[in-house]
Parts: sequence; C-alpha cells; structure tokens
Amino acid sequence: MVTVIIGIGVVGMLELLAAGTMSNAKGTELTTAINLANNVREISLGMAFADPDQPTVWSTKEATIAQYRDIKDLDGENWCPPRDVSRKQILGYDTWRQKIKVETVSENNVGGIALPNNPATPTARITVTIQRGSDPNKATDVYVMSWLAVAPKAN
Repeated sequence: MVTVIIGIGVVGMLELLAAGTMSNAKGTELTTAINLANNVREISLGMAFADPDQPTVWSTKEATIAQYRDIKDLDGENWCPPRDVSRKQILGYDTWRQKIKVETVSENNVGGIALPNNPATPTARITVTIQRGSDPNKATDVYVMSWLAVAPKAN
C-alpha cells in the first residue's frame, strides 16, 4: 500500500516538472518574440515619417535595409533571420522572422480600418508579427505588436 501511495506521488511530481518545463519554454519564446518586435520599433523610431526627397509618394523604398530612411520603407518587409536595432541580421535565429506592415489610418479612428496607402495621411499604424518556424508557410505567430507613427505638424 505504501508503495502505491509513493508511486502516485512520484508520478504526480514528474507531471508537475514536465508542466513547469513547458511553461518555462513558452515564456522564453514569448520574451524572445517581444524583444524582436521591439527591435523593429526602435528602428522605426529613428526614421522620418515620409521620404525627405519624395514626401508625396508612398513607395520610395531604398536599395538596401541599411539605407531605409522613412517608415514606409519598412512596409512589406519579412526579415528572416530577424534584424537587431542596428539593422544587422541576428545569427542563430534562423527559424524566427519579423513581418512588418505599415498602413495609413484615420487620425480620428486609429484603431479602425486601414485607409489606402496615402502619403498625405498624417497617421500610420506599424504592425510587426513575430513568427517562428523553418517553413514560412507553416510558421506560427508568436507575438503581434502595433504602434502609431504620426507625421510632424508643419509650422
């Protein structure tokens, strides 16, 4: 009888350890995803709202990521491996990706439906989806983060 009671206790303890390990792994994955999303946010904070040379044109993407100057250059990017704040690839994260979408929104309804990409609209929503998986078609979303970018008012 004592052996049965101890056996049940040991099995329960093993299940508890397994659940704790799984929870710890998920927490680590979420922390990594949040940091990868914050990298994109930090990159965008150092950029102009509109292209300084062509402020009335939506798509003026530069030739390389290092040359990106405005937030609209980030639209449609899908970085795998992901990038750090200095826009360099992060080695060892080959199964992670940063998908970026920039879309204009009404300044009176920033949570609403995106407007057609209009460079005259002074408010844009940047959404970063962090995914994990070696196959881009089967990658799972780990974290999604959005923020607003607003054009400076003219004096």
